[in-house]
Amino acid sequence: MQISFLKDLATPRDPTSPFSFLNYLFSKGRLQKFINLGTFLPARKEYEDYMRWCASHFSRAVRYGTEITRVDAVHNPDTGKVDRFNVHWTDLATGLPGSACARNVVVATGGSPAVPPLFAPFATGPDARFIHSSHYATAIPSLSASLLAPASPKHFVVVGGGQSAAEIYVDLGVRFPEAKVTLLVKDSSLRPSDDSPFVNEIFDPDRVTPTYELGAAERAAKREKDKGTNYGVVRLELLERIYSELYAQEVDEPCEEKWRCRVRDSTTVVGVERLDQSGGVRLEIAQTRKENAEREVLEVGLVVFATGYVRDAHVRILEGTRGLLAAEGGGAAAVAAPVEEVAPVVETEVAQVEAPVEVAETVAETAPETATEAVAPEPVEVHTATETTVESTPAPPASLPAPETITSVTAAVPAPETTTTTTETAPLASTTPSSADASSSSAPSAAAAATADTTPADTTTEQVKTKLTAAVTTPPPAIFPVGRDYKVQYAPGAVEEGAGVWLQGCNERTHGLSDTLLSILAHRGGEVVQSIFGPSGSK
Repeated sequence: MQISFLKDLATPRDPTSPFSFLNYLFSKGRLQKFINLGTFLPARKEYEDYMRWCASHFSRAVRYGTEITRVDAVHNPDTGKVDRFNVHWTDLATGLPGSACARNVVVATGGSPAVPPLFAPFATGPDARFIHSSHYATAIPSLSASLLAPASPKHFVVVGGGQSAAEIYVDLGVRFPEAKVTLLVKDSSLRPSDDSPFVNEIFDPDRVTPTYELGAAERAAKREKDKGTNYGVVRLELLERIYSELYAQEVDEPCEEKWRCRVRDSTTVVGVERLDQSGGVRLEIAQTRKENAEREVLEVGLVVFATGYVRDAHVRILEGTRGLLAAEGGGAAAVAAPVEEVAPVVETEVAQVEAPVEVAETVAETAPETATEAVAPEPVEVHTATETTVESTPAPPASLPAPETITSVTAAVPAPETTTTTTETAPLASTTPSSADASSSSAPSAAAAATADTTPADTTTEQVKTKLTAAVTTPPPAIFPVGRDYKVQYAPGAVEEGAGVWLQGCNERTHGLSDTLLSILAHRGGEVVQSIFGPSGSK
């Protein structure tokens, strides 16, 4: 981990909470041994187990294996104002739709992998040789057999310059001792993260309000200045390990081209092609900012891109409430909007909207903490006054949006220096790239959107090639503004008092760098609960 275990799901808000990391260790019988380690940084595997342990106490209150498709506003026929929201989902196992009605909805879907346009056509399929860093831990065991096949190139490439890229580069070198491993870094060097005490104060809970009160330009400048703590940087200890191992290789072999593991800075991938016969990948790389100059070709068996995340799922989910915004004709217009017919579903006080992979973390974040002794909490049993009715039909209705597939996401990426760049690539099977969501509220200031058209196959290589054109675009402003309490600010008079939608983990532009991080998760969850239920709600 890159963060102290004390910044867990509960301790910063309530050190006596039974859901603290220390109580997790105590309940597992490892507290004393962890103390003997003398560290504040637990392993990622252990911290994942801690979050699963927290979530296990709320399993009866969470519907796993579902994907939220949309949230619709429901108008009160007497007042004309919105007093409820219908949350629609799809069961990922059966494909059946369902829904529930709630006055309060928290959208906390986390991030989706940012897939570079060049890689988007290939990042699908059971034997995909292109995987995002978020899938690495779960995908690499099943890929190992095909990666070690005799015909597959024994050269693996990691693209990225941050902590995840560096960790995966090291792991591949250990996991496959006979293979070559190359880390491609677009920047001129790997850079250390700044986790010094004074700088770390930017993640303190009391920094959120001053950040929110700044003007948009000032917040953007502050966010850019603070990025050195978290984005595109690597912990110093890991940098020193990598450098030491590279030096040891040079002692044995002065020629860098013959090294098994390499870190190549100032390098950009400019061309991609799938090699069908070997199952490998042909990469064309060039020096950063000199993409049209001389290129080098690498034949590799795996490409892992540690290219970050996009946090725009809420835009798609809340599209049905967009008309309630002032800029979209909310207010009086929203009050006069037609009333939606409501199916007889159970009405709950709060509906927590979550992506399947983020459920454990989010549920534990807002867990009620009533116990005062540090003992393992009892499972929570949910009681409702009415029977739960879930709408289920053999197939989703035609109007239901298709569930998002993470591996087919095309993310916004920094624009090239020229207006357009054309590169020939080969897609995996018949997959076509999907464009980045143009309405993302978290897209960078300049982005490249990919379009594809297929050219005739090369009969000599039997490879299908796709031409990708990257065009410079400007992202739109955030379309779901939030208040300091993370509540979506619909037009005045559009939504009744006591009802609303809250956004979690996608407000970095307004609330600062810590909004997407674990640093203040406990406080952030408590603030949302307090905003919904009042001051006593977060106790």
